[in-house]
Amino acid sequence: MNYKFYILFFLLTIAFNANATHNRAGEITYRQIGALTIEATITTYTKASSTSADRDSLTLNWGDGTSTLLDRDNGNGDIIPGQDIKINYYRGTHTYASRASYTLSFQDPNRVNSILNVNYPNSVEIPFYLETTFTLLNSQFEGLNNSVLLLQPPLDFACLGQRFIHNPTAYDADGDSISYELIIPMEGEGIPVSNYQFPDEIGPNPLTNVINLDEITGDFVWNAPQIAGEYNIALKVKEHRNGQVISSTVRDMQIFVDICDNQPPILESIDEICVIAGEKVDIQLNIDDVDEGQQVILSATGGPFFVDQSKAVISGPDDFTTPPFTAQLIWQTNCSHIREQFYQVVIRAQDDFGAFGQGLVTLKTIRIKVLGPPPENLETAKVMNAVMLSWNKPYLCDLTASEKFVGFSVWRKEGSNPNVPTECFNGLNGMGYEKIEYVTNEFDQNKYIHLDEDVDLSKIYCYRVLAEFAELTDDGVPFNRVESIASEESCIQLTKDVPFITKVSVLETSNAQGMMDIAWQNPKASDFDTLLLPGPYQFELLRAAVGSPFQVIQTWNEQVFSDFDVTTYEDSALNTADFQYLYQVLIKPNGDDKISSAASSVYLNIQPNDKRNILSWDYQVPWQNFMHYIYRYSDDLSDFELIDSSLTNSFTDFNLENGQEYCYYVSTVGTYGIEGFPTPIVNDSQENCAIPVDLLPPCAPSLSLFSICDLLAENPSAEELFNTLSWSLDLNDCPENEDVMSFNIYSLNTESGEYEWLAEVPLGEFEYEDFRENIVSGCYKISALDEVGNESLLSEEICAESCAIYELPNTYTPNGDGSNDFFVPRKNLFIESVNFTVYNRWGNLIFETNDPMLNWDGLSPGGEPVDDGTYYYVCELLQTVEDELQIVETLEGYIEVLR
Repeated sequence: MNYKFYILFFLLTIAFNANATHNRAGEITYRQIGALTIEATITTYTKASSTSADRDSLTLNWGDGTSTLLDRDNGNGDIIPGQDIKINYYRGTHTYASRASYTLSFQDPNRVNSILNVNYPNSVEIPFYLETTFTLLNSQFEGLNNSVLLLQPPLDFACLGQRFIHNPTAYDADGDSISYELIIPMEGEGIPVSNYQFPDEIGPNPLTNVINLDEITGDFVWNAPQIAGEYNIALKVKEHRNGQVISSTVRDMQIFVDICDNQPPILESIDEICVIAGEKVDIQLNIDDVDEGQQVILSATGGPFFVDQSKAVISGPDDFTTPPFTAQLIWQTNCSHIREQFYQVVIRAQDDFGAFGQGLVTLKTIRIKVLGPPPENLETAKVMNAVMLSWNKPYLCDLTASEKFVGFSVWRKEGSNPNVPTECFNGLNGMGYEKIEYVTNEFDQNKYIHLDEDVDLSKIYCYRVLAEFAELTDDGVPFNRVESIASEESCIQLTKDVPFITKVSVLETSNAQGMMDIAWQNPKASDFDTLLLPGPYQFELLRAAVGSPFQVIQTWNEQVFSDFDVTTYEDSALNTADFQYLYQVLIKPNGDDKISSAASSVYLNIQPNDKRNILSWDYQVPWQNFMHYIYRYSDDLSDFELIDSSLTNSFTDFNLENGQEYCYYVSTVGTYGIEGFPTPIVNDSQENCAIPVDLLPPCAPSLSLFSICDLLAENPSAEELFNTLSWSLDLNDCPENEDVMSFNIYSLNTESGEYEWLAEVPLGEFEYEDFRENIVSGCYKISALDEVGNESLLSEEICAESCAIYELPNTYTPNGDGSNDFFVPRKNLFIESVNFTVYNRWGNLIFETNDPMLNWDGLSPGGEPVDDGTYYYVCELLQTVEDELQIVETLEGYIEVLR
């Protein structure tokens, strides 16, 4: 064996590693180019001057037990002018045996040296590791899965004491959703780097050194660096499809912090915008800089700059320019741009301070959502016992305009919902509609059509239509579906020979003299078959208190149907204060009865509480209420006044005076959504009053403890031993704490296992010292009490460390003079039980007890006083450990008995 060769190789390896400061940043990305084949790219940013560590090839582990040595794809690498940075690309392809999840990874022995937050000052000893995990999907049904593209370089520059912002600008060409996570950089598979500190842990003042990552936009903000040098952070960028993570890419990036008398540029614009496909995005960008004499250059990147058709542009100066100036982000959208996720554009304003490319930067992230246009001119018509829907053809974004167009879905609900949002809202989920047709492209001449045959003729149906878009697999199977803005609503009344109630409104609130205003719409004579249903006709108005049977309260008779023109009625002598009423209208021809759907009054309930009244109301009506207006009256008002509105059936009136009466009524606004019916339909509840009263307890304080053990650790010779409790109140997130008047402190009784009241502390004092002797348990809880006596929940338990403080004297005088007559411990803290035994010089047992207080009175087992002299003792100290009483310490010594 050639030992000299191995020694030489070993020495060369040491020399190489000692100088191989190398990796700064990087990531692994991939393209799926076949059902089981990907093309992967390792991108690294290295120290250009570290030529001895330059890598012309890297080993990529494919995650299936195989690996490949990839040659550098860009020659000797690309050096960034004026900076000690080289960019390297290593590419390779690989075919897997089957669909599964795989992790691409590579490891290099060295990072650059002196990274402040990585094993400082020996970061060069920490390996550089990157990984990307992905799932090969069933490409026939789920499409291909490409990694994100990270459009901003993983190197950035910051100024000491100045706010820093970076965004990797991830773009997913497949339309998957993206999220971001800040993680610890890695040195191996599943191994975070050694001795890592996040950037906000480097520096003397944590209050002015804060980092934050927006998990949706990817904005990483550091406000603000406190020590100059190089830092590394890692971002995990995750792709989601159908709610599942299908890929994650780890980017390891570097931040250079320098001392500079400079402030970043000012860049102002909107945060997000929604447009309908075909509309032009035209967003103004305002650029300025407070540093006089500096110039600023503007650039941008993001998804709209990488789409296949009609790319976005920045219209404005393309070189360093003296601010202030403006520019425009312009993007002519089209139907191919429709997708569920927001596009993200990152605008970058960089000043010309310092070396080339190292000026300070301000980023502005703008999110743009491109929505499918709504289908237009939806109409409904009754055809036999079915409903025919029709809408405009052509559709603006059908197959002639977008390969993503799949067809239309049809949605239906009973009754109208005019509250479907139109501003940056697509689809109908949560709006009360049911999808009754998933995909249709059926048409008749210049109209798309759908026939709904599954109908109940007694009901009113309202319809909307959505256009459906999706990415398509090679076999034409849709994935990453997205719905358009909903069409306008079209409603239809299938049965027109019944009456419809349109008003049930409280006119007067009273226990005995209440009044209701009732209105209805009779069938048109042309819609009522008088041959099939001949006269004479009897018309009845029925009423029922909710929970009781209906009773006829008014009757009209007509020989000719068209002669009946009564459509209103005032119902009186009611208890509208306590009861909710239902009404129906019945037509009794000489044949089948025709009866309306029941409609109730609006009934208002109020639950008073601390400085607030909680209002809720209910109703049973055949129309759709879409808005509720709340009116209030109090002693300082002359009449009811409108105070707010609500889309739901509840409202809380805040900032009231406890003890003062407030009265309310609610006015509902609704519609049948059918042409010819009165719109809006407005009905008032009864009036109801309540007096706010404080029923809300405060929130539990946050409790902390400085224990006797902590005290002795600071001062071992301390004579006064006590536990110090301190606490704080959260006034920001818990307004109920504003009227706290005192605090209750509780301690744990170890015998019963229950917490017992210990002390009450008035407001203004936020500390309590527990001087109790012989404290066995150091566990506490605290509560807060308000001015009317409401008590909060108890705080989280906090316990002192059980440090077994127990000291025994070496002399005592059991002579009956009332002083020092019993042998007891000098200190006894946290000891629950003892095994204490005393022996004479011949080894005979003289005394024993399990009482931690001992209390030996100097008597022998026979009750006789022991002789003066020296006695030997053994004392085993017991505490509860893991729910068992265990010996934690054993004391041995001598006792001198002196009478």
